[in-house]
Amino acid sequence: MLNTLKDVQAHWLTSDWKVRLSAVVWFVLFVLFLLSVPILLDWSLWVILGVIAVSAVLGLGLTWLWHRFVHRSKPFAQSYLKATILLSFLLTILLAAPIYFLALQTALSPAVVPQVTLTNGKKTVVFQGMQHIGSDPFYKGVIYDLEKALTENYVIYYEGVANSTPEGDAWFSKKLAGGGDLSESYKALSKTCGLVFQLDYFTLLTEDMRTHPGRHITADVTTIQMKQEYDRLMTTDPEFARRNKDADKPEAKNDNDGDGIKSILNVLTKGTPGQQALGGTVCRGLISMTMANSAKNSDDSPLEPVVLDYRNKMLAERILGDAHSKIYVTYGAAHIPGVITILRKNDPAWRVVSEKWARTIEAPDEQKGYGTFRNL
Repeated sequence: MLNTLKDVQAHWLTSDWKVRLSAVVWFVLFVLFLLSVPILLDWSLWVILGVIAVSAVLGLGLTWLWHRFVHRSKPFAQSYLKATILLSFLLTILLAAPIYFLALQTALSPAVVPQVTLTNGKKTVVFQGMQHIGSDPFYKGVIYDLEKALTENYVIYYEGVANSTPEGDAWFSKKLAGGGDLSESYKALSKTCGLVFQLDYFTLLTEDMRTHPGRHITADVTTIQMKQEYDRLMTTDPEFARRNKDADKPEAKNDNDGDGIKSILNVLTKGTPGQQALGGTVCRGLISMTMANSAKNSDDSPLEPVVLDYRNKMLAERILGDAHSKIYVTYGAAHIPGVITILRKNDPAWRVVSEKWARTIEAPDEQKGYGTFRNL
């Protein structure tokens, strides 16, 4: 009799905990479902309807299997409804999860660039790492620092490969811009991502550029210089030649990639406000991930000796040959280590005296809850 009571009590406790655990699981799924539904609705109502339809079909099959091989006591309709609801919750959560992941990627693992100040005792160089597209707060901070530097008698170096001969421009367009205009591609991408193109912000310095042109210098190479360096390496560096010949093979590239990217950008740009917001979230997350990975791993592009190493060398030579004692450089952050290495080879006295970092990508103010009163 005692053993029977213990068995009943154990069975009751087990059943009770199953009910409690089931309630907790359903509650968590319901909350995640509620958080996920707005994401799918922003994309399209048809996505929600599709989820329900797929869940209904899969639920029918799962319920039949459950009743056929596991449990037959419950009514089929009740089990089917429960399975359909469960699958609807799971599918909705799974579809929305990547969007939330990319949004968290931007917030918790943001893309950052450094501002490094170095000196050899005679000359001071501030190297502001840049990014072609980014958020308003980043560029506003850069412009503020540039204006402050101008009041302290710095000359400003800007990045930007200059057009030259038709031959050089055509080579650059084909090799580095996918056959199009690189600036226009960045502008289109920035619009899709809810970001801004860096050159649009530099227009704030137009008046000072007009008044004091000697303080604003495009300290970069030309397209023909890059092509000439490329041609030189193709004849003198066998490994460089091999890698670039392999990259030019038809099977190593897809000529439709550029058109595909343009098509995606066009669709997102012309989409509903909800679709544009989702596209921006995805885009910012992917850029944040790409920037974080590129900071950890060196660029393995076949053109790196031209795009990075050659331009580092030319920039360092310009800095060393400049008579100004204060130089403020706005260049891609990937150039900083190489330029510092070259400067130190010329003069071991070069040392870093300060370093600070700034995040380049944030969600637009409207998605943070700011700007609520703009339309009143």
